[in-house]
Amino acid sequence: MSYARLFRRWFPLVALMVIAYGSLQVARSADTDEASVTPVVYESSLGTPLISARRVPETLQAPIADDAVAPIIDGFLDSLSETQGDLQSCLIIEVNGRVLENEGANLALIPASNQKLLTTYATLQQFGPDVTFSTEVARTGEVINGVLNGDLYLVGGGDPFLITDNWRSQYVQRDEDDNIIPSAYERASSRLENLADDVVASGITSISGSIIGDETLFDTVRFGPWADRLIVQNQSGPLSALTVNEGFVSWNPDSPTFTLRTKATDPALNAVRVFADLLTERGITVGPVAVGTRPPEATEVARLQSPPLSDLITHINSWSNNFGAEILLKHLGLAVSGEGSTQAGAAAVHSILASNDDLNLTGIVIDDGSGLAETDRLTCSFINDLLITAGFDSVFGQSLSIGGERGSLAGRHENTPADGHLYAKTGTLNPATALSGFVVSADDPDIVLSFSYISNAGLVSPSLRDFQEPFIESLATYPDAPSIDIIDPLDPIRVLNEG
Repeated sequence: MSYARLFRRWFPLVALMVIAYGSLQVARSADTDEASVTPVVYESSLGTPLISARRVPETLQAPIADDAVAPIIDGFLDSLSETQGDLQSCLIIEVNGRVLENEGANLALIPASNQKLLTTYATLQQFGPDVTFSTEVARTGEVINGVLNGDLYLVGGGDPFLITDNWRSQYVQRDEDDNIIPSAYERASSRLENLADDVVASGITSISGSIIGDETLFDTVRFGPWADRLIVQNQSGPLSALTVNEGFVSWNPDSPTFTLRTKATDPALNAVRVFADLLTERGITVGPVAVGTRPPEATEVARLQSPPLSDLITHINSWSNNFGAEILLKHLGLAVSGEGSTQAGAAAVHSILASNDDLNLTGIVIDDGSGLAETDRLTCSFINDLLITAGFDSVFGQSLSIGGERGSLAGRHENTPADGHLYAKTGTLNPATALSGFVVSADDPDIVLSFSYISNAGLVSPSLRDFQEPFIESLATYPDAPSIDIIDPLDPIRVLNEG
């Protein structure tokens, strides 16, 4: 343990003892004019003297708690370096404004999916938690006796999670009778079936023209600046302002495994085809499908709103959804510079973050929204500052995966102190592993630690997770020290003084 750490942890207690001793000496040497003192009847007296270590319980508890966790932190860092020699790591842990650890916190590293923290935070700053994105159906021509004498337009509004029930089936649990078991943490989504039902309700029974998809809200660049292997692995579907089922045409209905999916060559055209099939299932006669632009004079037929942004970012951060993060990035680009592109979105995120004086962007590189870009760079210090700026109780803080309960951490930390107490964003790429977020003390819910951890290497060893999980679980036992209740000032003592 360093001398600086020893000084920081024991100085408050030593200083308090010096003050108490000095006060005692002053009291002993002071002259008292006994004749001038008027007797007073007290109904109670202090259970704890005015000068007492018990009057600063948090000051006493903190050094003890910090000393207890220090070997755990040091052991974790030692295990990382011993396991993989080419590893570069950063780690920062903070509680109540005190930095418990700062190991390479300003080292700019590949953050993997921790990049989503920037995207979702900036999106909340730009739009607020209640904004929604809409998908519109519009028509040209008149409807006579149920027949639309014109074209029907499906207009994309950048809803990242516009899906069909078949897509949703990958993520639900069913009982023995094939009934869906309700989940406490449903993924946010919009049903394309609802939009088809609204078209039926409008009175249209036949379409003489075409069904045309409009994706002009964003550009048509389908992928970010990613390694080819990540595109082949289907880490994200093709990007478009008009997509259904995240841009995939087929998938395994019983498994959300990325490699079992097939991407749409043209996501907007695929969305129109799926929509046309839903209309046909509902008895509407349809014509050909195409991609085009909604005419300004077209008349709205129906509109479907996405869930609020607060739910969308919970989906993205909890389940580490790459596609959703990239769609939000294009929304940011459109809002800030009028260009719905990845590049414009990345510039918008940088601009929004730079406007906050509490955030230091030195060394930060933002090339995409999801963290699939291995050219992204973040520091642990920056991520930790972002977490603290947002706050654990914020919409942003509550959007993170929950250990043992929700998202990418649902299957980890079960029946441990971190179960239900870890709120964090995971991150995994071949050259990177990361975890950043909050740990709520399992013993004291008023104590919340913020932390950020990133490790980089040519190829990060999967065995690092063997150290990461018990380390986080140990953090959840903080503070391993005498309870504040034990060293709090005592209650007043009732006395009768007849002096």
